[in-house]
Amino acid sequence: MINSTRYHLSAEINRQQKLAADIARAQSDISNETRLQRPSDDPAASARVADIRRAQANEGVWAKNIDAASALATRADSALSGITSMLDRARELMTFANNGTYNDADRKAFAVELRSIAAEIGDIAQTKDSRGQLLFPDSTPLAVPIGPGVFIAPSVPQDGMFTNLQTASGPKGLAAIISGAADAIELTDKAEREAASTIALDEVLLAVDNTAIVRGDQGVRAARLDSARERFASSGLVHSEERGKLENTDIPETVAKLQAKQLSLEAAQAVFTRINRQTLFDLLG
Repeated sequence: MINSTRYHLSAEINRQQKLAADIARAQSDISNETRLQRPSDDPAASARVADIRRAQANEGVWAKNIDAASALATRADSALSGITSMLDRARELMTFANNGTYNDADRKAFAVELRSIAAEIGDIAQTKDSRGQLLFPDSTPLAVPIGPGVFIAPSVPQDGMFTNLQTASGPKGLAAIISGAADAIELTDKAEREAASTIALDEVLLAVDNTAIVRGDQGVRAARLDSARERFASSGLVHSEERGKLENTDIPETVAKLQAKQLSLEAAQAVFTRINRQTLFDLLG
């Protein structure tokens, strides 16, 4: 009988200790706002949270790359937009120059403006980015990782935009085409000037069309970056929600369980105290 009583007392003490430990853990979960304080708390959930954490870290790096690349893409598009306006003006000047109503002084003024445009285009071609690299690379553009196995160069290269435009007379640079147009309209011999100006105008028109194509390419790059940013933003929300459900403490539920266990412990302690007040003869009786 005594052994049985000792067993019940020991079991009750263990039960109360377990309740006290559960209460302490619930208080810790509420305080830390996380229910996964150790992998052993929920091995499956902990493993999944680790996977999500790695995915979030990777996406964080990719998101930074996208932001940096987008800044370069925006700057490149702005530069190309400016060149488009300059080429439209060059086309206008060449049209004026080929009009017989303008004299040598007018054409000289047009040539001065054309050379200014050529110089500005040359400056844009040498624009540096925040890293000190050419905004429009003169070699194969550096592709930036923006996802698992996904790379993109944020800006178009020099080749095909500023250099190696395929004209009827062979490859030419964009600035050289505009400078050549200025030279053409300044020729003193009328027949030579008209012939050279016609060729120069064709080359300017080719440059206008080519720049429109290149801007389209640049726009595709910017669109891909925007799409990747939106995709990671959406993925980030999904990951955050899933991770929160797995590792965050459900405060209302945990508080309710905490209160229930506190009541159980208080009741058990009260009963245990009354029992311990009994004498040995009471227990044996």
